[in-house]
Amino acid sequence: MSIVAGLSLGFAFLARQRALADPLIDLHLFRDLAFSAALAIYMFATFIAFGVYVFIAQYLQLVLGLSPLQAGLWTLPWAFSFIVGSNLTPPIARRVSPVFLLTSGLVLSAVGFAIITQVQGALALTIVVVGSVVYSLGLAPVFTLANDMIIGAAPPERAGSAAGISETCSELGGALGIAILGSIGTIIYRGQLTSFADRPFPAAATAAARDTLGGALAAARSLPDPLATELLTSAREAFFPIADRDSRYLRCRCLGDSCRVVSLPPSSWHITQSRGRPS
Repeated sequence: MSIVAGLSLGFAFLARQRALADPLIDLHLFRDLAFSAALAIYMFATFIAFGVYVFIAQYLQLVLGLSPLQAGLWTLPWAFSFIVGSNLTPPIARRVSPVFLLTSGLVLSAVGFAIITQVQGALALTIVVVGSVVYSLGLAPVFTLANDMIIGAAPPERAGSAAGISETCSELGGALGIAILGSIGTIIYRGQLTSFADRPFPAAATAAARDTLGGALAAARSLPDPLATELLTSAREAFFPIADRDSRYLRCRCLGDSCRVVSLPPSSWHITQSRGRPS
């Protein structure tokens, strides 16, 4: 019922926007190929950044056993990489084709996700940090150039509307990344715990472990040492395939989007180049 109500309100809102002379969201902007393609790429970039970080944060704390402070400090390279990449994008965009820069960023992101699929052993923390730095450096120009294209494709009098659509699209992409990748990760995690039925764990501990990795850690505190260790080991091993499969999926999406960028008409990139630098 709530879905039907939400869809009804959405259609009513769109119908009203079409009828207004000065709409909050100018739907005519979506007819522009450059605008729509840049919006899709921008949403996909936020989809990746938000979705992947959910698993990185859990992995650092629940699998590697880092404290919240330690985990936060180890994500600083990831954050600084976005800052560095965003500041390097404008001067690089003045010297090379925006198509080349954006495509290279998506390919570099795919390389970062490929690195994360190799997480294991004593070098797990190093691999996570290196992989996140690489894909962050790759996504930084994607954010900058795609946002510049979104606003630049709109008429000057609609620049504010385009900026609002861009921000909304970013938030939607992040929410979808957490929801979709989080759901996929949960399915993979639970699928890896099918052998729990043959283990001598209490029913409550088994149910908690099947729910989330955090539930497994909480349940292990109430078990004697041999069972607690076995439960934690099994749950943490079940978490490894999440990073592997989700990273493989995102790597393919990055490569697919890079092909989409190359297929855009050359006229869509004159916006960025005529400005002198991305916004």
